[in-house]
Amino acid sequence: MGTEDLARVTSEAMLLCLLVSLPAVIVAATVGLLIAFVQAVTSLQEQAIGQGAKMIAVVITLLVAAPWGARLVLEFAQSMMRLAMA
Repeated sequence: MGTEDLARVTSEAMLLCLLVSLPAVIVAATVGLLIAFVQAVTSLQEQAIGQGAKMIAVVITLLVAAPWGARLVLEFAQSMMRLAMA
């Protein structure tokens, strides 16, 4: 395995990490923005509401996106094993 292969594999691994974590990050940011907007409009400044809503939304997102993310990680691991054996 040369330097080019190592750089390519590292780049693919970093992109995979970004791709797998993206749904949870997007949902957390969106829910946080919506809750902040609602709290600003209603003058309700309770921090636990926003944190609880984000936590519930992220858990649901992880449950929905877990099979997809696991498939991507498994495919990447299989390709790394093939590359290591070659």
